Amino acid sequence: MTIAVEVFESFASEAAARLAPELSRASSIILTGGTAAAAVYSQLPEGCLRRGASVFFSDERCVPPDHGASNYAMAVSRLSLRSDDGVVVHRMRGEDEPGQAAADYHDAIAPFAGQGIDMALLGLGSDCHVAALFPGSPALESRERLCSAVDRPDGLRGLTLTPPALTRCKRVFVIVSGKSKKEAVGRLLRGNETLHECPARLLAELPDVILLGDRDSAAVA
Repeated sequence: MTIAVEVFESFASEAAARLAPELSRASSIILTGGTAAAAVYSQLPEGCLRRGASVFFSDERCVPPDHGASNYAMAVSRLSLRSDDGVVVHRMRGEDEPGQAAADYHDAIAPFAGQGIDMALLGLGSDCHVAALFPGSPALESRERLCSAVDRPDGLRGLTLTPPALTRCKRVFVIVSGKSKKEAVGRLLRGNETLHECPARLLAELPDVILLGDRDSAAVA
């Protein structure tokens, strides 16, 4: 599978313009955290999510929903995710016991994964992690569980969707920016490493993956 690459000069605004019509059509969506995603979310038009869409998260730190490190808090501050906007938000409950929170999220996303999730927005770490699937993570070995509790390199516990969940997405956009991501983009596109070395390679199993980057991150493409 070849990952398509689109490179933007004015990254946040152009990537947002690229994603807005996709978001307006998707009935099930996975959102990511990260600084690149936050910049793009801030440029999306209000109400761009389809009314009635079910929104999930790729990963979360084990913190309360109003914590500064929460992906949910970041997304809420930049996107219209209120229930009165008709969007159904399935939040990872980072404040709960991690094992139980992961089991509950598995149950929540399973019906959608079973029929295929329309769209996922994912980031890419400089170590080639996606969601909270870091190099060497035991969660990379998951075959049935769709969400797992993990230990993060920053010392926090976390929750993450696993390969069986992410590989059931019909279309994936990988959002990257900055020189610190250039090497990771090259590793993802070359595809000569194992999944445990480069977790983002799990995307190679998918039929429709598009990397949205700026000149600094995607110049290797």
